[in-house]
Amino acid sequence: MEQTIRWLDESCNSCGRQLNSWDKRVSKALVYRYACCEACIAKEYDMEVDSLRARMEHYFGMRPCLGL
Repeated sequence: MEQTIRWLDESCNSCGRQLNSWDKRVSKALVYRYACCEACIAKEYDMEVDSLRARMEHYFGMRPCLGL
């Protein structure tokens, strides 16, 4: 069952954008001390956002929330 996106009352530690539930899941899976948005995580790994999503699905079995 796919989850739907939920906006959180938190900001990205790197750029300050509002985080959503997918950003939080990715940050936890990659053991970030402070949550970051997927755009900043993809930038840190020198990847496109779609490539990061594909990698998260391949290694962790995680898919983005509906609506992303």
